[in-house]
Amino acid sequence: MHTVLYLITLILVLNSQTDVKLFKHDMLQEVNEIRAKGCQCGNKIMAPAGALQWSDQLEASARRHASDMKRHKYFSHYSRKGKSVGDRLDELGYNWQHIGENIATGQTTWEQVIEDWLNSPTHCEMIMNQNMVEMGISRVGDYWVQHFGAQMRG
Repeated sequence: MHTVLYLITLILVLNSQTDVKLFKHDMLQEVNEIRAKGCQCGNKIMAPAGALQWSDQLEASARRHASDMKRHKYFSHYSRKGKSVGDRLDELGYNWQHIGENIATGQTTWEQVIEDWLNSPTHCEMIMNQNMVEMGISRVGDYWVQHFGAQMRG
């Protein structure tokens, strides 16, 4: 009986890890498709932008911020201690040249959150920002955080 429960648990964990990897891939692919086509952000026409790479460091930072907002029931680009996305990435050792952040709450699916971000001119412009080369996204409950960055060279 214990062996069967262990195998079921192992299968669920492996399926969960596979689902997360597929979810990351799907989010990155959709953002890159949007960037490749270009789009309209409010009244501003945004030219196509280069493809982003997934960053585990940016994902970790996004997850920490989403978790903190959920745990302490607040919604802000700044932490409860007043730290910006740049401050939070500095703490993780991300040597950034350009950084940005989109946050959202209340959406239950990726499709809802990306639609809301694209319908918001400032969030849309961040998605289309030509300076960004990496991205990481995390969802904790109904809090979503999307981090963008480009690291310093050298």
